[in-house]
Amino acid sequence: MITVLAVPGVLVAGQVLALDDEELHHLDVRRAEAGEVVEAVDGTGIRARGSLERVGKRLALRVDSVQHEPAPPVTILGLGAGDRERFGQVADQAAALGATSVIPLETERSRSVATRLRTDHLERMQRRITDALKQCGSAWSPTLAPLTSFAIWTTGTMPGACWLADADGGPAPALGSDEAVTIAVGPEGGFTGDERARLLAAGFTPVRCAPEVLRFETAALAALTTAWQARRRGSHG
Repeated sequence: MITVLAVPGVLVAGQVLALDDEELHHLDVRRAEAGEVVEAVDGTGIRARGSLERVGKRLALRVDSVQHEPAPPVTILGLGAGDRERFGQVADQAAALGATSVIPLETERSRSVATRLRTDHLERMQRRITDALKQCGSAWSPTLAPLTSFAIWTTGTMPGACWLADADGGPAPALGSDEAVTIAVGPEGGFTGDERARLLAAGFTPVRCAPEVLRFETAALAALTTAWQARRRGSHG
């Protein structure tokens, strides 16, 4: 079934919803026609189902039913703000792998990357994260935080278990099915020795997520997958 995106707050049963140009293009690519049943999500847990109808020359969505899905367990990914296109690969998969928040970290090594993620890229990156809901089907979109200083981030309170994705770490401990987790993943070249020490002092446990050293974007996706598996182990005892 085709999924379209809606602005939060507009999915109401019985309403005819105008779709923006990007969603209309998506429907055109999918060769959708009037009368076809589609889903709509708004990234805040609302999932609607309805049918397409033509209003003038444009397709619109008549909303038939609406439901609110429970929020996923808190899964925070603190990721070194390295190369923006590689960071974008994480954005494309974050919702499908259970992230609820992605925090781009300004670290010592990320600051030396010429193509690093910058503040003026964040709006497009958030849209990329939200657009991925159409592929993965999630009703919840991860939030993308502003660029955050690593030093400031590590002085804050971290929700739940704290993991440092580290090739020298141990196996991931089991998590409760609703247990929060905060995961730190370094940029190209990883965290520096001082940054790693700061994470350990803040209570982060080194966790190995793959047999070998990974590129930073692959490490982030592997860490999110490891968290999902750890919750499944925890829920099954």
